[in-house]
Amino acid sequence: MEKWNVHIISMSFGFWEQNKAIDDAIDRVFKADKLMFAAASNEGGNKGGEKGRSRPARNPKVICIHACDGKGNKGDMSPSPMKKKDNLTTLGVAVESRWKKQTIYKSGTSFATPVAAAFAADILEFANFKLEEDDRRLLRTRDGMLEVLKAMSTERDGYDYVQPGHLWEGKDDDKVAETIRDILAEL
Repeated sequence: MEKWNVHIISMSFGFWEQNKAIDDAIDRVFKADKLMFAAASNEGGNKGGEKGRSRPARNPKVICIHACDGKGNKGDMSPSPMKKKDNLTTLGVAVESRWKKQTIYKSGTSFATPVAAAFAADILEFANFKLEEDDRRLLRTRDGMLEVLKAMSTERDGYDYVQPGHLWEGKDDDKVAETIRDILAEL
Protein backbone atom coordinates (compact mmCIF):
# COMPACT_ATOMS: atom_id res chain seq x y z
CA MET A 1 0.00 0.00 0.00
CA GLU A 2 2.70 2.53 0.98
CA LYS A 3 4.90 1.69 -2.00
CA TRP A 4 2.21 2.40 -4.62
CA ASN A 5 -0.13 4.65 -2.59
CA VAL A 6 -3.22 2.92 -3.95
CA HIS A 7 -6.76 3.95 -3.07
CA ILE A 8 -8.46 0.62 -3.86
CA ILE A 9 -7.46 -2.99 -3.21
CA SER A 10 -9.38 -5.82 -4.93
CA MET A 11 -9.08 -9.26 -3.32
CA SER A 12 -10.40 -12.07 -5.53
CA PHE A 13 -9.55 -14.86 -3.15
CA GLY A 14 -11.00 -16.53 -0.12
CA PHE A 15 -9.90 -18.87 2.64
CA TRP A 16 -11.42 -20.26 5.81
CA GLU A 17 -8.70 -20.26 8.44
CA GLN A 18 -7.69 -17.07 10.21
CA ASN A 19 -4.47 -15.57 8.86
CA LYS A 20 -2.82 -13.07 11.19
CA ALA A 21 -0.63 -11.51 8.49
CA ILE A 22 -3.64 -10.76 6.27
CA ASP A 23 -5.74 -9.57 9.22
CA ASP A 24 -2.93 -7.21 10.27
CA ALA A 25 -2.58 -5.91 6.70
CA ILE A 26 -6.34 -5.26 6.51
CA ASP A 27 -6.16 -3.34 9.81
CA ARG A 28 -3.30 -1.14 8.48
CA VAL A 29 -5.08 -0.50 5.18
CA PHE A 30 -8.38 0.30 6.92
CA LYS A 31 -6.68 2.81 9.25
CA ALA A 32 -5.20 4.50 6.16
CA ASP A 33 -8.73 4.93 4.69
CA LYS A 34 -8.08 2.76 1.68
CA LEU A 35 -10.95 0.85 0.08
CA MET A 36 -10.84 -2.95 0.13
CA PHE A 37 -13.16 -5.17 -1.88
CA ALA A 38 -13.23 -8.93 -1.27
CA ALA A 39 -14.87 -11.87 -3.02
CA ALA A 40 -17.74 -13.20 -0.89
CA SER A 41 -16.68 -16.80 -1.29
CA ASN A 42 -14.78 -19.21 -3.44
CA GLU A 43 -17.05 -22.05 -2.44
CA GLY A 44 -20.55 -20.57 -2.63
CA GLY A 45 -22.57 -21.75 0.35
CA ASN A 46 -20.71 -25.06 0.61
CA LYS A 47 -18.28 -24.11 3.37
CA GLY A 48 -18.72 -23.13 6.99
CA GLY A 49 -18.29 -19.75 8.52
CA GLU A 50 -20.79 -16.95 8.27
CA LYS A 51 -23.20 -18.70 5.89
CA GLY A 52 -20.41 -19.37 3.43
CA ARG A 53 -18.61 -16.02 3.45
CA SER A 54 -14.92 -16.64 3.37
CA ARG A 55 -12.07 -14.56 4.71
CA PRO A 56 -11.29 -11.76 4.11
CA ALA A 57 -14.85 -10.95 2.90
CA ARG A 58 -16.34 -11.57 6.33
CA ASN A 59 -14.09 -8.91 7.84
CA PRO A 60 -16.25 -5.82 8.54
CA LYS A 61 -13.42 -3.54 7.35
CA VAL A 62 -13.75 -4.69 3.74
CA ILE A 63 -16.61 -4.44 1.25
CA CYS A 64 -17.91 -7.93 0.51
CA ILE A 65 -18.95 -8.57 -3.10
CA HIS A 66 -21.30 -11.28 -4.40
CA ALA A 67 -21.82 -12.29 -8.04
CA CYS A 68 -24.85 -11.83 -10.29
CA ASP A 69 -25.57 -11.92 -13.99
CA GLY A 70 -25.87 -8.77 -16.10
CA LYS A 71 -29.51 -8.33 -15.08
CA GLY A 72 -28.98 -8.64 -11.34
CA ASN A 73 -30.08 -12.27 -11.01
CA LYS A 74 -28.18 -13.96 -8.20
CA GLY A 75 -25.28 -16.22 -9.06
CA ASP A 76 -25.47 -19.67 -7.56
CA MET A 77 -21.82 -19.40 -6.53
CA SER A 78 -22.56 -16.60 -4.05
CA PRO A 79 -23.20 -17.48 -0.44
CA SER A 80 -26.66 -16.66 0.88
CA PRO A 81 -27.31 -13.00 1.68
CA MET A 82 -27.05 -12.16 5.36
CA LYS A 83 -29.71 -10.21 7.26
CA LYS A 84 -28.59 -6.82 8.52
CA LYS A 85 -25.33 -7.09 6.54
CA ASP A 86 -24.18 -5.56 3.31
CA ASN A 87 -24.87 -7.91 0.39
CA LEU A 88 -23.58 -6.03 -2.65
CA THR A 89 -23.59 -7.87 -5.96
CA THR A 90 -22.10 -7.01 -9.36
CA LEU A 91 -21.53 -8.79 -12.65
CA GLY A 92 -19.73 -12.05 -11.96
CA VAL A 93 -21.71 -14.64 -13.96
CA ALA A 94 -20.59 -15.60 -17.47
CA VAL A 95 -17.91 -12.91 -17.71
CA GLU A 96 -16.30 -13.06 -21.15
CA SER A 97 -12.57 -13.78 -20.88
CA ARG A 98 -9.69 -14.97 -23.03
CA TRP A 99 -7.61 -18.06 -22.27
CA LYS A 100 -5.06 -19.56 -24.65
CA LYS A 101 -6.45 -17.44 -27.50
CA GLN A 102 -9.96 -18.76 -26.90
CA THR A 103 -13.02 -16.89 -25.67
CA ILE A 104 -14.32 -18.45 -22.48
CA TYR A 105 -16.93 -17.45 -19.92
CA LYS A 106 -16.02 -17.53 -16.25
CA SER A 107 -18.20 -17.05 -13.19
CA GLY A 108 -17.59 -16.32 -9.54
CA THR A 109 -17.38 -13.72 -6.85
CA SER A 110 -13.71 -13.43 -7.80
CA PHE A 111 -14.85 -11.95 -11.13
CA ALA A 112 -17.47 -9.69 -9.53
CA THR A 113 -14.99 -8.14 -7.08
CA PRO A 114 -12.86 -6.22 -9.61
CA VAL A 115 -16.07 -4.99 -11.28
CA ALA A 116 -17.10 -3.41 -7.96
CA ALA A 117 -13.59 -2.00 -7.53
CA ALA A 118 -13.87 -0.46 -11.01
CA PHE A 119 -17.19 1.19 -10.06
CA ALA A 120 -15.45 2.65 -6.99
CA ALA A 121 -12.55 3.89 -9.13
CA ASP A 122 -14.98 5.66 -11.46
CA ILE A 123 -16.73 7.30 -8.52
CA LEU A 124 -13.42 8.46 -7.02
CA GLU A 125 -12.28 9.85 -10.37
CA PHE A 126 -15.56 11.72 -10.78
CA ALA A 127 -15.14 13.08 -7.24
CA ASN A 128 -11.68 14.41 -8.10
CA PHE A 129 -13.31 16.85 -10.51
CA LYS A 130 -16.65 17.57 -8.86
CA LEU A 131 -16.33 17.31 -5.06
CA GLU A 132 -14.47 19.24 -2.38
CA GLU A 133 -11.59 17.60 -0.50
CA ASP A 134 -13.66 16.84 2.63
CA ASP A 135 -16.19 14.90 0.54
CA ARG A 136 -13.43 13.15 -1.42
CA ARG A 137 -11.76 12.11 1.84
CA LEU A 138 -15.03 10.67 3.18
CA LEU A 139 -15.71 8.91 -0.12
CA ARG A 140 -12.35 7.13 0.19
CA THR A 141 -13.51 5.47 3.44
CA ARG A 142 -15.33 2.15 3.56
CA ASP A 143 -18.48 3.72 4.99
CA GLY A 144 -18.56 6.57 2.49
CA MET A 145 -18.10 4.37 -0.58
CA LEU A 146 -20.45 1.73 0.78
CA GLU A 147 -23.25 4.27 1.14
CA VAL A 148 -22.79 5.52 -2.43
CA LEU A 149 -22.74 1.94 -3.78
CA LYS A 150 -25.89 1.12 -1.81
CA ALA A 151 -27.58 4.24 -3.21
CA MET A 152 -26.78 2.89 -6.69
CA SER A 153 -28.34 -0.47 -5.86
CA THR A 154 -31.65 -2.25 -6.27
CA GLU A 155 -32.63 -5.06 -3.91
CA ARG A 156 -32.98 -8.38 -5.71
CA ASP A 157 -33.37 -11.74 -3.94
CA GLY A 158 -31.85 -10.34 -0.74
CA TYR A 159 -28.82 -8.87 -2.53
CA ASP A 160 -28.10 -5.24 -3.40
CA TYR A 161 -27.52 -5.21 -7.16
CA VAL A 162 -25.15 -2.30 -7.88
CA GLN A 163 -26.23 -0.36 -10.96
CA PRO A 164 -24.22 2.80 -11.71
CA GLY A 165 -27.07 4.06 -13.90
CA HIS A 166 -29.09 4.72 -10.75
CA LEU A 167 -26.65 7.47 -9.88
CA TRP A 168 -25.85 8.87 -13.33
CA GLU A 169 -28.72 8.13 -15.69
CA GLY A 170 -30.57 11.26 -16.81
CA LYS A 171 -28.56 13.57 -14.54
CA ASP A 172 -25.90 16.12 -15.37
CA ASP A 173 -22.59 16.03 -13.50
CA ASP A 174 -23.59 18.77 -11.07
CA LYS A 175 -26.73 16.86 -10.03
CA VAL A 176 -24.70 13.65 -9.55
CA ALA A 177 -22.20 15.55 -7.40
CA GLU A 178 -25.06 16.98 -5.33
CA THR A 179 -26.51 13.49 -4.84
CA ILE A 180 -23.14 12.14 -3.65
CA ARG A 181 -22.70 15.10 -1.28
CA ASP A 182 -26.17 14.44 0.16
CA ILE A 183 -25.32 10.75 0.70
CA LEU A 184 -22.04 11.61 2.41
CA ALA A 185 -23.68 14.31 4.58
CA GLU A 186 -25.75 11.61 6.28
CA LEU A 187 -22.66 9.80 7.61
